[in-house]
Amino acid sequence: MTKSYDRLSWLFFTKVQRKIEFGERFIGLVFGIVSNNWYSALINGQPYGFIKSSRGVKQGDPLSPRLFILAAEALSRGLNALHLNLYFGGYGMPKWSPKINHLAYADDTIIFSSSDATSLRLVMEVLTVYEAASSQLVNKSKSALYMHHLADVEVVTKVERITGIGRKEFPFTYLGCPIFYARRKMDYYQDLITKVMDKLQAWKGKLLSNGGRAILISHVLQSMPIHLLSAVNPPHYVINKIHKIFAQFFWSSTIRGNSRHWASWNSLCMPCDEGGIGFRSLHDVSRALFCKLWWNFKTKPSLWSSFMCQKYCKKLNAIIVPWRKESHTWRKMLECRDVIEHQITWQLKMGSSLFWFDNWTGLGALYFLVPPNFFIDETIHNVYEVLEEGAWNVEEIMEILPEEFAVHMIWRKLSLQLWRTLWMYHTGCSRLVAAKIVWKYFLSRAGIRLEGLTLHQAITSCWTVQVLPRIKPIMQALPSCIIWELWKRRNSFKYGEVVSISMVIYQVSSSLQALVRVRKPGLINVHHKWQDMLTMLENYTLRLKYDKVIWELPMVRWVKVNTNGASRVNLGRSSIGLCIRNDDGDLVYALGREINCHGPEFPTSGAVTAPTRRS
Repeated sequence: MTKSYDRLSWLFFTKVQRKIEFGERFIGLVFGIVSNNWYSALINGQPYGFIKSSRGVKQGDPLSPRLFILAAEALSRGLNALHLNLYFGGYGMPKWSPKINHLAYADDTIIFSSSDATSLRLVMEVLTVYEAASSQLVNKSKSALYMHHLADVEVVTKVERITGIGRKEFPFTYLGCPIFYARRKMDYYQDLITKVMDKLQAWKGKLLSNGGRAILISHVLQSMPIHLLSAVNPPHYVINKIHKIFAQFFWSSTIRGNSRHWASWNSLCMPCDEGGIGFRSLHDVSRALFCKLWWNFKTKPSLWSSFMCQKYCKKLNAIIVPWRKESHTWRKMLECRDVIEHQITWQLKMGSSLFWFDNWTGLGALYFLVPPNFFIDETIHNVYEVLEEGAWNVEEIMEILPEEFAVHMIWRKLSLQLWRTLWMYHTGCSRLVAAKIVWKYFLSRAGIRLEGLTLHQAITSCWTVQVLPRIKPIMQALPSCIIWELWKRRNSFKYGEVVSISMVIYQVSSSLQALVRVRKPGLINVHHKWQDMLTMLENYTLRLKYDKVIWELPMVRWVKVNTNGASRVNLGRSSIGLCIRNDDGDLVYALGREINCHGPEFPTSGAVTAPTRRS
């Protein structure tokens, strides 16, 4: 754009603000700021007269970039609307990727289009309409067309004739980064090397100590390539060239000094504790920046990440996509993927992690851990699909995973005693299985038929049986109680003491009775017999205990403040509320908000002191 800030029409961005539904008061304030501009001309060093501006926004005003972006939004939406035109042939994009026909940064815009004459005329029509509405002007002398070097001369001539813009050759620099499509060359990164050399020329002739040169290298020279390294992947010989310049400056204080280098650059990049200077290797910096780029690609939805996923991943997950001689940036990202993926561990929480491809077990992605001939059930996408009411669905996990991985996943949720018994790792496990009388006594009364069930199935049945929520914790604890008492009976037999089955049933019932008393303190006279205990729990209804409080009016010309609070300690969330009433009982003020209170005791009145005083 030619003089993009100076030519912007006030009426245009005012209409844009109304279209975006800004308030009229806000629009009026903005218009008053930008329209009240007066300029003076300097003649012989003295200001002379005043000139009233009629368009444009002020340079250096923090409001100006935002107003320009609002105006440029009209151009962006006009170009995006071309995708709705059946006669518009856009630039070739991967299937299912977002439709992109332009990228914009400030007043620089890159437009992607096919060489079709109709498509080019539609693009130029949008630009013409935008110029007429906003008073902006496309600077065609500074604009350029970039096409493949093998494009036909007739096609190039046609595009130049329709657009009125001349053609230039790759590469070109955009936002400080070289844009090219062929092999990487040293010449493409010569601008970066030149900037480093120019900075060293400014220090030429200055008397600098070794420590001073080390500070300049660490804080000035090594910061110059950061922007470039965060976006593109330069060849190794470009970075080595920059390292060589740094080393020459450090050892000889000149650009092409011939002083002896008493240590290699890699040694100087070691930490001070390990004998180095603490310089940063640009190879390591580039690797770290691309690791961050990979992290953003996986975790932050954006136009760029969506395009990259559809172009390079297609229907595969990103961690299993091989490199197929694609772009240098994607190749570097895949190299960093192999370094960083096994160091990323995902917390389960709601179970949204990918079951096969995220490292949520601590061992790595399950896709790479299972044997090569193991069938992977790709219908399981997320971890929450193998959870049932917040607990592992043990049977399903054992079906879709090898036993060693299933054991690693869920053993922490169970006591070691029960886990060893569940998978037949327990000494004397056969004796425990033989004690079917105990299992049948408790399971049959809970509606579970023991016939034909293995020990594994009997235990999981207790966890998955459909019962009332208040009975669920008791049923989940039942296998642990039975296993423990049977294990004690087995040890008693081993040392000569006889314990009858009825005694085992009695001890299990006692443990369950104690558990019910803890879980339901409102229950009085909990039955010891298992069947009676279940009946009592089924018929149990919670009785709310409350005290009747009569609200009294405050004294004349006084107000009364009533406060209350609630806290969910396990979730770390608390809230407070208050209301103020006058001596007639009318509400004067009320407040409610969430506060940071994670302790077991919730301060009701003290927590509202501060907001009461502010009010």
